[in-house]
Amino acid sequence: MFTGLVRHRAALLSCDSLGRDGALLLQLERPKPWSDLRLGDSVAVNGCCLTVIGVSEQDMRFEAGSETLARTLFSHLKAGVCLHVEQALRAGDRLDGHIVTGHVDGLAKVENLIEVSGGRRIQFAVADALAAMLPQKGSVCVDGISLTIAADLPCGFVVELIPETLKRTQLSVLCLGDSVHVEVDPLARYAAHWLKRTGA
Repeated sequence: MFTGLVRHRAALLSCDSLGRDGALLLQLERPKPWSDLRLGDSVAVNGCCLTVIGVSEQDMRFEAGSETLARTLFSHLKAGVCLHVEQALRAGDRLDGHIVTGHVDGLAKVENLIEVSGGRRIQFAVADALAAMLPQKGSVCVDGISLTIAADLPCGFVVELIPETLKRTQLSVLCLGDSVHVEVDPLARYAAHWLKRTGA
């Protein structure tokens, strides 16, 4: 479980095939403050929960299997790109963002970028099934970052980014047509599942 508050970015050092069902080995630089990182830990990488399978003072390694690759952009990444990383929430930690599971629900594409005083508004397009779970003032996780939905659209949503978010994250370099990982609020996911199954 995570909060969606990204305080660290890590460069992707390599992305190589493992030869097992198309799985990939992702090698990322290890943030210096993460002195307690261990094998088996969960880390959100651009919002996707991955397990640490190798760690040294300089790097950390993860395996992305076929299911993960089918739902994420990892297979399209090139070495050198910076990714958002967050260690799992510990009991007693402050929950300043919102509850994030690290399960990517789908992708969103940048449809519009609007510069506003002191920040930026980004309009994303998503599949209809996801749009139904993204209400105005609700929470959404975009590439691992907890954000509030400024406006909901028939086929997407809008977020407004403050300067601090732009300074600390890769959302500042998004361009028209770029895609990102999206996780809806878990409560919305469960509610949608219940309505679908019951026909209520």
